[in-house]
Amino acid sequence: MIGLKTPEISVIMSVYNGETYLKEAIESVINQTFKNWELIIINDCSVDSTGEILADFAAKDERIKVHSNEVNLKLPTSLNKAISLCEGKYIARMDADDICLSDRFEKQYKFMEENSDIMLSSCRFMTVKNGVYASGGAGGRCDDRALRAMLLVTNPILHPGVIAKAEVMKKLNYDTTLTCTEDLELWTRMAIENYKMAILPECLLIYRLHDKQITSTTLERQHTEVLKIQQKYYGTLLKEMDEEMQKFYISGVYFKESIDIHRFLEYAKWLRNAAKKNFDKSSINYALLEILAEYKRHGVSKADILKGMLAFNPCFLAKEIIRRKKAAPKDILQCIKIANDMGLRQTAGTKVYPIFKK
Repeated sequence: MIGLKTPEISVIMSVYNGETYLKEAIESVINQTFKNWELIIINDCSVDSTGEILADFAAKDERIKVHSNEVNLKLPTSLNKAISLCEGKYIARMDADDICLSDRFEKQYKFMEENSDIMLSSCRFMTVKNGVYASGGAGGRCDDRALRAMLLVTNPILHPGVIAKAEVMKKLNYDTTLTCTEDLELWTRMAIENYKMAILPECLLIYRLHDKQITSTTLERQHTEVLKIQQKYYGTLLKEMDEEMQKFYISGVYFKESIDIHRFLEYAKWLRNAAKKNFDKSSINYALLEILAEYKRHGVSKADILKGMLAFNPCFLAKEIIRRKKAAPKDILQCIKIANDMGLRQTAGTKVYPIFKK
Protein backbone atom coordinates (compact mmCIF):
# COMPACT_ATOMS: atom_id res chain seq x y z
CA MET A 1 0.00 0.00 0.00
CA ILE A 2 1.00 3.63 -0.52
CA GLY A 3 1.74 5.38 2.78
CA LEU A 4 -0.44 8.23 3.96
CA LYS A 5 0.63 11.84 4.52
CA THR A 6 -1.24 15.10 4.75
CA PRO A 7 -2.45 15.76 1.19
CA GLU A 8 -2.01 19.00 -0.70
CA ILE A 9 -5.08 18.29 -2.86
CA SER A 10 -8.31 16.63 -1.77
CA VAL A 11 -10.20 15.29 -4.79
CA ILE A 12 -13.95 14.91 -4.24
CA MET A 13 -16.26 12.66 -6.23
CA SER A 14 -19.84 11.51 -5.79
CA VAL A 15 -21.03 8.47 -7.71
CA TYR A 16 -24.38 6.81 -8.28
CA ASN A 17 -24.45 3.68 -10.44
CA GLY A 18 -21.27 4.68 -12.22
CA GLU A 19 -19.82 1.25 -13.00
CA THR A 20 -19.43 1.92 -16.75
CA TYR A 21 -16.72 4.58 -16.54
CA LEU A 22 -15.71 4.58 -12.87
CA LYS A 23 -12.53 2.53 -13.18
CA GLU A 24 -11.14 4.74 -15.93
CA ALA A 25 -11.94 7.88 -13.94
CA ILE A 26 -10.23 6.65 -10.76
CA GLU A 27 -7.22 5.34 -12.66
CA SER A 28 -6.76 8.78 -14.21
CA VAL A 29 -6.42 10.17 -10.69
CA ILE A 30 -4.02 7.42 -9.61
CA ASN A 31 -1.86 8.07 -12.68
CA GLN A 32 -1.32 11.75 -11.88
CA THR A 33 2.25 13.07 -11.95
CA PHE A 34 1.31 14.98 -8.78
CA LYS A 35 1.16 12.31 -6.06
CA ASN A 36 0.24 14.14 -2.85
CA TRP A 37 -3.54 13.85 -3.03
CA GLU A 38 -6.44 12.09 -1.37
CA LEU A 39 -9.53 10.96 -3.27
CA ILE A 40 -12.73 11.13 -1.24
CA ILE A 41 -15.56 9.26 -2.95
CA ILE A 42 -19.18 9.29 -1.79
CA ASN A 43 -21.11 6.23 -2.97
CA ASP A 44 -24.66 7.60 -3.11
CA CYS A 45 -26.54 4.31 -2.72
CA SER A 46 -25.45 2.70 -5.98
CA VAL A 47 -27.13 -0.61 -6.81
CA ASP A 48 -24.77 -1.73 -9.59
CA SER A 49 -21.17 -2.89 -9.14
CA THR A 50 -19.96 0.59 -8.10
CA GLY A 51 -19.48 -0.50 -4.48
CA GLU A 52 -17.27 -3.44 -5.42
CA ILE A 53 -15.17 -1.30 -7.75
CA LEU A 54 -14.65 1.31 -5.03
CA ALA A 55 -13.76 -1.29 -2.40
CA ASP A 56 -11.15 -2.80 -4.69
CA PHE A 57 -9.44 0.55 -5.33
CA ALA A 58 -9.57 1.57 -1.66
CA ALA A 59 -7.93 -1.70 -0.63
CA LYS A 60 -5.00 -1.04 -2.96
CA ASP A 61 -4.42 2.67 -2.29
CA GLU A 62 -4.90 4.29 1.11
CA ARG A 63 -5.25 7.70 -0.52
CA ILE A 64 -8.66 6.55 -1.80
CA LYS A 65 -11.30 6.95 0.91
CA VAL A 66 -14.81 5.66 0.26
CA HIS A 67 -17.90 6.71 2.23
CA SER A 68 -21.33 5.23 1.54
CA ASN A 69 -24.59 7.08 2.10
CA GLU A 70 -27.37 5.21 3.88
CA VAL A 71 -29.95 7.02 1.75
CA ASN A 72 -29.60 8.66 -1.64
CA LEU A 73 -28.60 12.26 -0.85
CA LYS A 74 -28.07 13.53 -4.43
CA LEU A 75 -25.03 15.38 -5.71
CA PRO A 76 -24.92 18.70 -3.78
CA THR A 77 -25.38 17.10 -0.36
CA SER A 78 -22.92 14.33 -1.17
CA LEU A 79 -20.33 16.86 -2.30
CA ASN A 80 -20.79 18.86 0.89
CA LYS A 81 -20.23 15.66 2.86
CA ALA A 82 -17.02 15.05 0.93
CA ILE A 83 -15.87 18.64 1.49
CA SER A 84 -16.32 18.23 5.25
CA LEU A 85 -13.92 15.27 5.16
CA CYS A 86 -11.18 16.99 3.14
CA GLU A 87 -7.74 17.53 4.66
CA GLY A 88 -5.99 19.17 1.70
CA LYS A 89 -5.03 22.79 1.10
CA TYR A 90 -7.00 22.64 -2.16
CA ILE A 91 -10.16 20.80 -3.16
CA ALA A 92 -10.45 19.50 -6.71
CA ARG A 93 -13.60 18.17 -8.34
CA MET A 94 -13.78 15.00 -10.38
CA ASP A 95 -16.76 13.15 -11.86
CA ALA A 96 -17.08 9.39 -12.10
CA ASP A 97 -17.30 9.43 -15.89
CA ASP A 98 -14.52 11.85 -16.85
CA ILE A 99 -10.76 11.43 -17.35
CA CYS A 100 -7.99 13.59 -15.91
CA LEU A 101 -4.95 14.05 -18.10
CA SER A 102 -1.88 12.87 -16.21
CA ASP A 103 -0.53 16.36 -15.46
CA ARG A 104 -3.85 17.94 -14.45
CA PHE A 105 -3.17 18.28 -10.71
CA GLU A 106 0.47 19.20 -11.18
CA LYS A 107 -0.44 22.13 -13.42
CA GLN A 108 -3.49 23.22 -11.45
CA TYR A 109 -1.57 23.12 -8.15
CA LYS A 110 1.21 25.22 -9.66
CA PHE A 111 -1.30 27.72 -11.06
CA MET A 112 -3.04 28.16 -7.71
CA GLU A 113 0.25 28.47 -5.84
CA GLU A 114 1.51 31.14 -8.24
CA ASN A 115 -1.77 33.09 -8.18
CA SER A 116 -2.65 33.42 -4.52
CA ASP A 117 -5.46 35.90 -5.23
CA ILE A 118 -7.37 33.25 -7.19
CA MET A 119 -9.84 31.37 -4.99
CA LEU A 120 -11.11 28.96 -7.64
CA SER A 121 -9.98 27.96 -11.10
CA SER A 122 -10.94 25.47 -13.76
CA CYS A 123 -9.26 24.33 -16.97
CA ARG A 124 -9.76 23.81 -20.67
CA PHE A 125 -11.21 20.45 -21.67
CA MET A 126 -12.18 18.14 -24.50
CA THR A 127 -15.63 16.66 -24.91
CA VAL A 128 -15.88 13.02 -25.99
CA LYS A 129 -18.95 11.10 -27.07
CA ASN A 130 -18.85 7.66 -28.70
CA GLY A 131 -15.13 8.03 -29.36
CA VAL A 132 -15.53 11.37 -31.12
CA TYR A 133 -13.96 14.46 -29.58
CA ALA A 134 -14.24 18.23 -29.83
CA SER A 135 -12.41 21.03 -28.05
CA GLY A 136 -14.17 22.88 -25.26
CA GLY A 137 -13.84 26.63 -24.74
CA ALA A 138 -11.10 27.13 -27.31
CA GLY A 139 -9.94 30.72 -27.53
CA GLY A 140 -12.19 31.99 -24.76
CA ARG A 141 -11.06 34.53 -22.18
CA CYS A 142 -9.90 33.10 -18.86
CA ASP A 143 -9.75 36.13 -16.56
CA ASP A 144 -12.00 36.92 -13.61
CA ARG A 145 -13.68 39.93 -15.19
CA ALA A 146 -14.68 37.93 -18.27
CA LEU A 147 -15.96 35.02 -16.18
CA ARG A 148 -18.08 37.33 -14.00
CA ALA A 149 -19.66 38.75 -17.17
CA MET A 150 -20.07 35.35 -18.80
CA LEU A 151 -21.94 34.13 -15.71
CA LEU A 152 -24.69 36.57 -16.69
CA VAL A 153 -25.41 34.60 -19.86
CA THR A 154 -24.09 31.04 -19.38
CA ASN A 155 -21.95 28.81 -17.15
CA PRO A 156 -18.34 29.22 -18.36
CA ILE A 157 -16.68 27.16 -15.59
CA LEU A 158 -16.37 23.40 -16.04
CA HIS A 159 -17.44 21.86 -12.73
CA PRO A 160 -15.39 18.61 -12.80
CA GLY A 161 -12.32 20.60 -13.84
CA VAL A 162 -12.38 22.88 -10.79
CA ILE A 163 -9.74 23.29 -8.09
CA ALA A 164 -10.32 25.73 -5.23
CA LYS A 165 -8.93 26.78 -1.90
CA ALA A 166 -10.32 24.38 0.70
CA GLU A 167 -11.08 27.17 3.15
CA VAL A 168 -13.39 28.80 0.61
CA MET A 169 -15.21 25.59 -0.31
CA LYS A 170 -15.70 24.70 3.36
CA LYS A 171 -17.10 28.16 4.04
CA LEU A 172 -19.48 28.34 1.08
CA ASN A 173 -20.51 24.74 0.30
CA TYR A 174 -23.11 23.84 -2.34
CA ASP A 175 -26.79 24.81 -2.16
CA THR A 176 -28.55 21.54 -1.37
CA THR A 177 -31.97 22.84 -2.47
CA LEU A 178 -30.77 22.56 -6.08
CA THR A 179 -30.67 19.32 -8.02
CA CYS A 180 -28.74 20.02 -11.23
CA THR A 181 -27.36 23.59 -11.14
CA GLU A 182 -25.43 23.59 -7.86
CA ASP A 183 -22.24 24.60 -9.64
CA LEU A 184 -23.74 27.69 -11.33
CA GLU A 185 -25.19 28.81 -8.00
CA LEU A 186 -21.82 28.49 -6.28
CA TRP A 187 -19.95 30.39 -9.01
CA THR A 188 -22.46 33.27 -8.99
CA ARG A 189 -22.37 33.40 -5.19
CA MET A 190 -18.58 33.61 -5.32
CA ALA A 191 -18.80 36.41 -7.89
CA ILE A 192 -21.26 38.33 -5.71
CA GLU A 193 -18.91 37.99 -2.74
CA ASN A 194 -15.91 39.09 -4.88
CA TYR A 195 -13.98 35.82 -4.77
CA LYS A 196 -11.63 35.87 -7.73
CA MET A 197 -11.91 33.07 -10.30
CA ALA A 198 -9.98 32.08 -13.41
CA ILE A 199 -9.50 29.36 -16.01
CA LEU A 200 -6.10 27.80 -16.65
CA PRO A 201 -5.88 27.87 -20.47
CA GLU A 202 -4.67 24.30 -20.88
CA CYS A 203 -6.66 21.20 -21.77
CA LEU A 204 -6.42 18.99 -18.65
CA LEU A 205 -9.67 17.01 -18.64
CA ILE A 206 -11.68 14.80 -20.95
CA TYR A 207 -15.34 15.55 -20.33
CA ARG A 208 -17.57 12.67 -21.37
CA LEU A 209 -20.96 13.30 -22.98
CA HIS A 210 -23.57 10.57 -22.79
CA ASP A 211 -27.31 10.09 -22.56
CA LYS A 212 -27.47 9.52 -18.78
CA GLN A 213 -26.17 12.94 -17.84
CA ILE A 214 -28.30 15.32 -15.82
CA THR A 215 -27.97 17.95 -18.52
CA SER A 216 -29.87 15.79 -21.01
CA THR A 217 -32.66 14.54 -18.73
CA THR A 218 -33.83 17.42 -16.54
CA LEU A 219 -34.26 20.41 -18.83
CA GLU A 220 -37.47 21.75 -17.26
CA ARG A 221 -35.96 21.64 -13.77
CA GLN A 222 -32.85 23.35 -15.09
CA HIS A 223 -34.98 26.18 -16.45
CA THR A 224 -36.54 26.76 -13.03
CA GLU A 225 -33.28 26.54 -11.11
CA VAL A 226 -31.25 28.69 -13.52
CA LEU A 227 -33.87 31.43 -13.42
CA LYS A 228 -33.87 31.37 -9.61
CA ILE A 229 -30.08 31.65 -9.51
CA GLN A 230 -29.87 34.37 -12.13
CA GLN A 231 -32.63 36.43 -10.57
CA LYS A 232 -30.39 36.67 -7.49
CA TYR A 233 -27.23 37.34 -9.53
CA TYR A 234 -28.90 40.01 -11.67
CA GLY A 235 -30.82 41.47 -8.76
CA THR A 236 -27.65 41.85 -6.69
CA LEU A 237 -25.18 43.13 -9.30
CA LEU A 238 -27.49 44.64 -11.96
CA LYS A 239 -31.24 44.91 -11.60
CA GLU A 240 -34.05 42.40 -11.80
CA MET A 241 -35.40 41.34 -15.17
CA ASP A 242 -39.11 41.81 -15.75
CA GLU A 243 -41.27 38.81 -16.62
CA GLU A 244 -40.95 39.19 -20.39
CA MET A 245 -37.19 39.58 -20.18
CA GLN A 246 -36.99 36.48 -17.97
CA LYS A 247 -38.84 34.40 -20.56
CA PHE A 248 -36.52 35.44 -23.37
CA TYR A 249 -33.44 35.09 -21.18
CA ILE A 250 -34.16 31.44 -20.39
CA SER A 251 -35.30 30.40 -23.88
CA GLY A 252 -33.22 32.74 -26.04
CA VAL A 253 -30.02 33.48 -24.11
CA TYR A 254 -29.16 30.78 -21.59
CA PHE A 255 -30.64 27.68 -23.28
CA LYS A 256 -30.94 29.05 -26.84
CA GLU A 257 -34.08 27.09 -27.62
CA SER A 258 -36.03 29.99 -29.11
CA ILE A 259 -33.65 32.47 -30.69
CA ASP A 260 -34.89 35.88 -31.85
CA ILE A 261 -32.18 38.31 -32.98
CA HIS A 262 -34.39 41.34 -32.37
CA ARG A 263 -35.10 40.27 -28.80
CA PHE A 264 -31.39 39.59 -28.36
CA LEU A 265 -30.55 43.14 -29.43
CA GLU A 266 -33.09 44.48 -26.92
CA TYR A 267 -31.58 42.30 -24.22
CA ALA A 268 -28.03 43.39 -25.15
CA LYS A 269 -28.99 47.07 -24.90
CA TRP A 270 -30.66 46.49 -21.54
CA LEU A 271 -27.67 44.51 -20.22
CA ARG A 272 -25.10 47.09 -21.27
CA ASN A 273 -27.02 49.83 -19.45
CA ALA A 274 -27.67 47.76 -16.34
CA ALA A 275 -24.08 46.53 -16.06
CA LYS A 276 -22.34 49.92 -16.00
CA LYS A 277 -21.87 49.99 -12.23
CA ASN A 278 -20.42 46.54 -11.50
CA PHE A 279 -19.01 45.27 -14.83
CA ASP A 280 -16.52 46.70 -17.30
CA LYS A 281 -17.86 47.41 -20.78
CA SER A 282 -15.38 45.20 -22.63
CA SER A 283 -16.24 42.09 -20.61
CA ILE A 284 -19.98 42.60 -21.09
CA ASN A 285 -19.50 42.97 -24.84
CA TYR A 286 -17.32 39.85 -24.83
CA ALA A 287 -20.09 37.86 -23.10
CA LEU A 288 -22.68 39.10 -25.57
CA LEU A 289 -20.44 38.27 -28.51
CA GLU A 290 -20.02 34.72 -27.19
CA ILE A 291 -23.80 34.34 -27.21
CA LEU A 292 -23.91 35.58 -30.79
CA ALA A 293 -21.26 33.01 -31.69
CA GLU A 294 -23.43 30.31 -30.14
CA TYR A 295 -26.36 31.57 -32.22
CA LYS A 296 -24.25 31.01 -35.33
CA ARG A 297 -23.54 27.44 -34.21
CA HIS A 298 -27.27 26.94 -33.72
CA GLY A 299 -27.95 27.81 -37.36
CA VAL A 300 -29.07 31.43 -37.11
CA SER A 301 -28.93 33.08 -40.54
CA LYS A 302 -25.94 35.12 -41.70
CA ALA A 303 -28.20 38.14 -42.07
CA ASP A 304 -29.30 37.97 -38.45
CA ILE A 305 -25.75 37.38 -37.23
CA LEU A 306 -24.67 40.46 -39.15
CA LYS A 307 -27.46 42.48 -37.51
CA GLY A 308 -26.14 41.35 -34.16
CA MET A 309 -22.52 42.18 -34.96
CA LEU A 310 -23.46 45.69 -36.11
CA ALA A 311 -24.56 46.39 -32.53
CA PHE A 312 -20.93 46.15 -31.34
CA ASN A 313 -18.30 48.86 -31.41
CA PRO A 314 -16.10 48.20 -34.49
CA CYS A 315 -12.87 48.70 -32.51
CA PHE A 316 -13.92 46.16 -29.89
CA LEU A 317 -15.03 43.73 -32.57
CA ALA A 318 -11.72 43.98 -34.44
CA LYS A 319 -9.65 43.52 -31.28
CA GLU A 320 -11.70 40.50 -30.18
CA ILE A 321 -11.48 38.86 -33.61
CA ILE A 322 -7.70 39.27 -33.61
CA ARG A 323 -7.38 38.01 -30.03
CA ARG A 324 -9.59 35.00 -30.70
CA LYS A 325 -7.85 34.04 -33.94
CA LYS A 326 -4.51 34.05 -32.13
CA ALA A 327 -5.70 32.09 -29.10
CA ALA A 328 -8.07 29.49 -30.56
CA PRO A 329 -5.64 27.62 -32.86
CA LYS A 330 -3.29 26.90 -29.95
CA ASP A 331 -6.14 25.42 -27.91
CA ILE A 332 -7.38 23.39 -30.87
CA LEU A 333 -3.92 21.99 -31.68
CA GLN A 334 -3.42 20.89 -28.08
CA CYS A 335 -6.74 19.02 -28.15
CA ILE A 336 -5.91 17.40 -31.49
CA LYS A 337 -2.61 16.11 -30.13
CA ILE A 338 -4.27 14.71 -27.00
CA ALA A 339 -7.03 13.07 -29.02
CA ASN A 340 -4.61 11.54 -31.50
CA ASP A 341 -2.54 10.13 -28.65
CA MET A 342 -5.69 8.51 -27.26
CA GLY A 343 -6.93 7.20 -30.62
CA LEU A 344 -10.03 9.38 -30.68
CA ARG A 345 -11.71 10.82 -33.75
CA GLN A 346 -12.31 14.52 -34.43
CA THR A 347 -15.87 15.69 -34.96
CA ALA A 348 -16.44 16.03 -38.71
CA GLY A 349 -16.74 19.62 -39.87
CA THR A 350 -15.86 21.18 -36.53
CA LYS A 351 -15.18 24.90 -36.84
CA VAL A 352 -12.93 26.85 -34.50
CA TYR A 353 -15.04 29.98 -34.17
CA PRO A 354 -17.82 30.09 -36.77
CA ILE A 355 -18.92 33.68 -36.21
CA PHE A 356 -15.63 34.93 -37.58
CA LYS A 357 -15.44 32.68 -40.63
CA LYS A 358 -16.61 33.90 -44.02
